[in-house]
Amino acid sequence: MTENKCPYCDFDEYDIIDKNEFGAILPEPNPLSKGHTVIIPLRHVDSFFEISEKERKSLSSLLELARNELKIRHQPEGFHIAFNDGHVFGDENAEHFHIHIIPRYKNEALKLDKRWGVISD
Repeated sequence: MTENKCPYCDFDEYDIIDKNEFGAILPEPNPLSKGHTVIIPLRHVDSFFEISEKERKSLSSLLELARNELKIRHQPEGFHIAFNDGHVFGDENAEHFHIHIIPRYKNEALKLDKRWGVISD
C-alpha cells in the first residue's frame, strides 16, 4: 500500500450498504450511473488472484445481494459488472481490489472513463 490513505480501508461505516464477514458493498464515489456501487474485500488486497476462496465466495454473495437491491431500488435494464486487476490505468483505488456493479438504463449509454483505460479527446 502507498502512503496515501486507502479509500476502501478507510471508509465511513455509515456508507456501508451491506456487509458480511469478508466484504462490504459501498456506493461508488464517482458513479457512472445511478446506483453504481462497489464490492470490496475487508482485507486490503490488490488483486483478484490474491483473495482467498472464502473471500471470493463472500464477494460473489455480496455481488448478488447488490444486484437484487439495485433491481428493486432503481429498476435498471441490466448491469455492467467488472474489475481491473493491476495498475495499468492509473486508478488510485486500484491498490485495493474492488468489483464495480454499474446499473444500465434504457436509452442511456455507458460512458467509461480513465479508470477503464478510456481516454477521451
